[in-house]
Amino acid sequence: MYRFQALIDHLQHFLLELGRGFSFVARQKRFTLDGQDFFIDLVFYNYILKCFVLIDLKMGKLTHQDLGQMQMYVNYYTREMGY
Repeated sequence: MYRFQALIDHLQHFLLELGRGFSFVARQKRFTLDGQDFFIDLVFYNYILKCFVLIDLKMGKLTHQDLGQMQMYVNYYTREMGY
């Protein structure tokens, strides 16, 4: 678990160093959909592009299920956050 947290820390720092427009919104952002809780590892907002940047870290090989889960996160943010 420590390695995962360290990875999130470094990724957060890296994105903030990308420059203008990025602001940190949340780490382990929780939302509930159909009575089930989900957590997005990192959420940033780019106020120049006016869009959220969602990051979900995976340990191991990327699967179709992972892609479907990320699409669900994007759909949720599009619908609920209005972007």
